[in-house]
Amino acid sequence: MVDPFETFPHLLAPLKIGNTVFRNRMFCAPTGHADIIADGQPSTEVIMVFERVAIGGAAMVSEGEVCVDPREFREGRWPREITRLTNYNYPRIASVVHRHGAVASMELSFSGSGPHPISRAMAMASGAPLEGPSEMTLPDGLRVVEMTEERIFEIIEGYGRAALAAKNAGFGMVALHAAHGRALQHWFSPAMNRRTDRWGGSVENRCRFAVMAIDEIHRVCGRDFPVEIRISGTEIVKDGYGIDEGCRIAGQLDGHADIINVSVGGLNSYIPESLARTHLSMFYPQGRNAEYAAEIKKHVKKSYVGIAGGFSDPYLAEEILASGQADIIYMARQLVCDPDMPNKVRTGKPEEIRKCMRCLQCFSEMVAHGNMVCAINPESNRDRENYYSLPAPVRQRVLVIGGGIAGMQAAITAGKNGHNVILCEKGGELGGNILCERQVPFKERLHDYIEQQKRLIEKLNIELRLNTRLTPELARSFRPDVIMAAVGSEPVIPDIPGIDGKNVYQAMEVFKNPSLAKGKILILGAGLVGTELAIYLAGSFGSHVEVVEMQGGINAGDNHVHSVAIEDMIIQKKIPIHFHTKAVEITDKGVRCQTPDKEVFFNADTVIHAAGMRPLQEEALRFAQCAPVFHMIGDCRKGANILHATSTAHTAAKYIGRYSYV
Repeated sequence: MVDPFETFPHLLAPLKIGNTVFRNRMFCAPTGHADIIADGQPSTEVIMVFERVAIGGAAMVSEGEVCVDPREFREGRWPREITRLTNYNYPRIASVVHRHGAVASMELSFSGSGPHPISRAMAMASGAPLEGPSEMTLPDGLRVVEMTEERIFEIIEGYGRAALAAKNAGFGMVALHAAHGRALQHWFSPAMNRRTDRWGGSVENRCRFAVMAIDEIHRVCGRDFPVEIRISGTEIVKDGYGIDEGCRIAGQLDGHADIINVSVGGLNSYIPESLARTHLSMFYPQGRNAEYAAEIKKHVKKSYVGIAGGFSDPYLAEEILASGQADIIYMARQLVCDPDMPNKVRTGKPEEIRKCMRCLQCFSEMVAHGNMVCAINPESNRDRENYYSLPAPVRQRVLVIGGGIAGMQAAITAGKNGHNVILCEKGGELGGNILCERQVPFKERLHDYIEQQKRLIEKLNIELRLNTRLTPELARSFRPDVIMAAVGSEPVIPDIPGIDGKNVYQAMEVFKNPSLAKGKILILGAGLVGTELAIYLAGSFGSHVEVVEMQGGINAGDNHVHSVAIEDMIIQKKIPIHFHTKAVEITDKGVRCQTPDKEVFFNADTVIHAAGMRPLQEEALRFAQCAPVFHMIGDCRKGANILHATSTAHTAAKYIGRYSYV
C-alpha cells in the first residue's frame, strides 16, 4: 500500500472546466457497444455497465458514437440517436453516472465519408453515395460525392442540436469524433480534402468544419459546457499525415475545444497497420502515443490535452502527467478489465489493479456477439447477472483439480463465496500451460495477472497443494461436496512422417526455451500459438522464421481483432506465411509440403509444430463420480481461450451452494 496523494498527485488531481468538476484525471474513453434497442438508444444492460464504471471512480464516462446527421435518422436500432425525446435511456445513463460522482459524456459523430461499419453497410445496401470533402471512389467501391455548403451547415447545426439534447438529458460534456477514419478526419486530411473553397486547402480551411461545429455547440449549450474533440495526432500509415500536420490541426482547434484527445489512426482504420495502433495491441508498449501528445501539447496554449494508448499502469500514467506530456489519461479496455482501477489508485492499492492484457478479446466479442466481456475479468459487462439477488450460499467443501487459468479462477470465486476450497496442482507452480510464455515481452500483462491470482489465492486462505497428482481414490478421500475439474489440454501432435526428428519441437517447448530454435526456422500452423511464436522469435532474437498453414488465413480462434494485430506484426517483421500449404514430410533438411498446384520443399534447420490443443476430457471424467456435484471447466471441457476458461470457472463456482444440487 502506498500514500496515494504523494505517489499519484497528478493522476488524482481534480480538473475544472467551466462549471464542471472532474474528480481526477482518469477518464473513460468513448466506449461503443452493440446492445442498442429500438429507436437508437442503449439497453438497460448498457446503463448498468456505465454505472459500474462510474462506481469504480473514473472521472468521466462516455457513450460512444451518437449520430448528428438528421438524414441518417430512421426507425429501428441504428444509428444511436439522442435528439429523439422518447429515448429515455440516455437520461438514465446520465443520471446514474452523475449520482456516482462521475461526469457523463456523449461522443457525437457524423458519418460522411468515414461512416461507422453499420452505416457503411447500409449505404452499400442502398446504393446511396457517401458525402465527403471531395468527390472520389473509396477502395471498397463506395462513391463519395462532394458535400455542398448547405449540407455542411446542416451538419454543423446537427452537432448543436445533438449536444443540446445531450445537455438537457443530463450529460455534462460532449465530444466530437474526428479520429480513426471518421468523417471530420477526412476534412483534416490533405489527401482527402482537395477542395479549393473556404473548406479546403490551408490547414485553417480544412479545420473550419470542426471548429464551427465546436463553436456551434458552445453557442447553444453555453461556453461553460465542456466540449472535447478526439483527433488522430498522426495517421501513422505511409500516405497519411504525420505529427507535424497533427500539431497544425491541434493549433487550429486550440481554444475552441476544451479538451483535445490525442489518438492515432489512418483514414482506413480497419487495415492492420492502423487498427493495431488505434486500439493498441499487446505488441506495442503502453503509452505508445505519449510522444505525439507531448508534441501537440507544445503547440496548444488554451485547451487541455488528453492521451489514449493502452494504459494500465498508474505509475506510467502519473509520469506522463507529471512530465507535462498530457493533462488527462483516457482508458477504455482497462476499465472493462478493471472498472475499480481509479478507486484502487485513490486508496493506495495499485498492486491490486487487474491490468488489461490488450488481447482485444473484448473488442472481438462485442463485434461478434454484442457483449464487451473480458478474458481475465469474468464479471465485466455481465452486470445484470452480477446484480441478481442470489440466495446465500450454503458452505460446501470444494475440490479444484488443476491450477491453470480456469482452476485458479474457480478457487478464487468459490473462496470469495465462503466455501472451503482445496486446490490441487500436479506441478510445482500455479499457472498451467501458459507459463511457457512467461518470458515473452508482449505477454507481460498476462503473467502479471497470473501473479495477482496467486496472491488472491493466498489471501483467501485457500488450501493449496502443489506437486499433487490426483487419482479418483485420492479425490474421494477429501470427501468433497463439489469437484471442479480444470485439468486443461495437451498439444496435438500431427501425424507427419519425421515429426519425431531431432530438429523438430512443439511450440510450447520453444516458448519455454527459445535457444532450441536455431538457424532457419519453419513453423507448422498459423494459429494463435504459431504466429505469436513467429513474432516472438523474429522480434526478440532476429530469427529467420517462415510459417506454413493448411488453411487460407491466420486462425486466432474467435478473437478476430487480435488476428488483425497479429497481421500488423507479421507485416512489420516481414514474416512469410504460406497459406494452403500442407506439410507431408519432415527431414533433417526441412519440410516437404503440398500446395494446391505443386509440391514445395522448405529448407529449415528447426521445425516447430503448432497444431492446436486437445482437451483432456477423459482425464477430467475420471473424477465425475467422486463427488455429488461435478463440473468440467476451462480447456478440458473445450479447447478455447482465456475468456472461456475464466467464464466457465467463475460461473460454475458462483452458483455453488446457492441452489439444491448445484
